[in-house]
Amino acid sequence: MIREMDASPDLILVDGPIYSPGLGGTAPTGLAVKGEAVVAVGDAEEVRAMAGERTRTISLRGRSAIPGIVDSHNHLVTAGSHMVDGILLFDAENIEQLKEGVAHRAAELPPGSWVTGAGWIESQFEEWRMPHRSDLDEAAPDHPVILDRLFAMSAVNTRALEAAGIGRHDPPGMRGTIERDASGEPTGILRDGAQELVRRAMPREDSATRLRRLEEYIETAAREYVRWGITTVLDPGVPPEVMKAYWTAVLDEGLPLGLNAMPLWHGLRPGEERDLDALLDHVGVFTGFGDARLRLGALKMALDGGLGSRSSWMYEPFLDGRRTETPLRFDPDDIDGFFRAATEAGWSIGIHCCGDRAQDVACAAFDGLAAPRLESATRHNVIHGYFPTEYSLEIMARRDIAVSVQPGFIWVEGDLYETVMEREKLAGFKPLRTYLDRGIRVAMNSDMTSAHYNPFWGLHSAVTRETARGSRLGDSQCVDRFEALEMMTLGGAYLCSEEDIKGSLEPGKRADIAVLDRDFGAISDASLRDLTVAATVVGGEIVHGEDEARCEG
Repeated sequence: MIREMDASPDLILVDGPIYSPGLGGTAPTGLAVKGEAVVAVGDAEEVRAMAGERTRTISLRGRSAIPGIVDSHNHLVTAGSHMVDGILLFDAENIEQLKEGVAHRAAELPPGSWVTGAGWIESQFEEWRMPHRSDLDEAAPDHPVILDRLFAMSAVNTRALEAAGIGRHDPPGMRGTIERDASGEPTGILRDGAQELVRRAMPREDSATRLRRLEEYIETAAREYVRWGITTVLDPGVPPEVMKAYWTAVLDEGLPLGLNAMPLWHGLRPGEERDLDALLDHVGVFTGFGDARLRLGALKMALDGGLGSRSSWMYEPFLDGRRTETPLRFDPDDIDGFFRAATEAGWSIGIHCCGDRAQDVACAAFDGLAAPRLESATRHNVIHGYFPTEYSLEIMARRDIAVSVQPGFIWVEGDLYETVMEREKLAGFKPLRTYLDRGIRVAMNSDMTSAHYNPFWGLHSAVTRETARGSRLGDSQCVDRFEALEMMTLGGAYLCSEEDIKGSLEPGKRADIAVLDRDFGAISDASLRDLTVAATVVGGEIVHGEDEARCEG
């Protein structure tokens, strides 16, 4: 229904379906924007009739528009650092291509400079193995190298090991694993806390230089993301220096998308956590503080590791007999106290739980919380939520605990999972259908750099449950594309405390829009992975694909 207006719209979209939560299952063919907000949706001809001399028009020409995507778990600064200073390896099909990427980057840098990268997993390589330090030595003999795997692991070369002082014996007090060969020599694969040994050996910049560099990372990643229709990003586990860079980037330069930042808390960076404990109730901020440009999210915690690395906290052992008896991140006996302190200070909590046992422990702690004194401390969520038990599902539904999921893991890592766990158990991995059927709020996102930021890869995985090598993990957990769309827009907006202003294209809401290259509702499931974005609108401003718009009068 067209709403009466005082003035002509600044922007209209016509001649193609508008797909959005909140529109009652209809797909109107016209949408009008005034200032930062959607002011009307309806029939294309009715919307076109609202245009004035200065109205800009995007003709969809049978293509479609959806709400701007809210990537509610995306390590934006890390991604930007690899876009600017490192290499992304998602497309490497074998170890040789990985080596070529490392060698090319090393050739651009002075000897002794660090080569950094991310976005690899052994199942993407024809050799079906991890890179050895000797591979990286060959590619960059004069540079220390660290390449982050998709989850909680890194591959490093000999120069990096030497810089970190890693030899035949583990440093005392290390939290993590240094993989070794039969002779006791490091292979170059570091898991969890062992990665920090190398990171601490990397050169440190002065604070002013570091701040400028972080702002460059933020700007670079933001410009790339809007090309894919991503209009808001929630960054989980943000340390103080990055939080400062976000504020300065927003206030000094402005950014083409909205940001939401989850301050890091227990289980992420030992040492800094104690300082944050002291600040919880003394700095006057809490979950939801900020505006559409930059807002504070929940506190980010982490309890266990991951599935592919066999470090998730499970009730049953993995296929090779290994099991994580104790979580890697913090003592679970402390969790009740951490949760109480956070909620009493007005903070929600988002906690990383991959294993079924880890999720049960977190949900029990959520269930023990009293009603918070501030409404802001109610948007709790389980991050990842691979294998919820009936116990966790019941608590999550009853206590309104959301789940933040990354279906793209099915594509990038799913083939590896069959070497870790029984296929019958994997059929319930990231059970989107179950979560939805139990009335649990679901936010769907990428977890870049643990999976590619292209949102349509995750969309395709949620709908098809297909892995990169053609397997399917649990057809019973498939969702349809419109359910997936709601999870990646309105579901993410909820985690950002912004569902009242973002996540759907209803009149009165912020005009964050992605114009797709084809009709989202008409293409095959297989084609969802190939969607691209012709134009992106953020707060009524065209930030990508501006040549798509023209004036009609």
